[in-house]
Amino acid sequence: MKLQLVAYSPDIETTIATSMKTTTSGAMPSTLFNRFKDRPEKVADIVGRVELQHGNILEHNRLVWSLEASRSNVLDIMLRTKFLNFTELGDDRWVVSGNLRSVIELHRAQRDDFTEALVETIQEASPRIYAFIRRGDE
Repeated sequence: MKLQLVAYSPDIETTIATSMKTTTSGAMPSTLFNRFKDRPEKVADIVGRVELQHGNILEHNRLVWSLEASRSNVLDIMLRTKFLNFTELGDDRWVVSGNLRSVIELHRAQRDDFTEALVETIQEASPRIYAFIRRGDE
């Protein structure tokens, strides 16, 4: 099985920070987002305090992967999660898409080569959420 992240929403961590602060701030989400764009240290601080019980903050993004795997391997994964989307390209090649919440919940429910590979791929897109997942693995 070979998995590669090929695309993801821009500014994922800024969006997560905006979502987190929207619940406690009277400011419009667009205002918060624009403030955070210029303050990566603030984004790092806020995202560093993420908690999974507020998983909806992790849904405002999209990640897309290229997957090389047999149909039976993909069927097994599909039966374990309803939150990742799979599109068959043929010749054991697939496009997979989902969000960070899907990755975290699948990884916590069942750890295997696929979920470990998923987690490893998000390091580029969201290093703080990657670190959050790895802290939970300890």
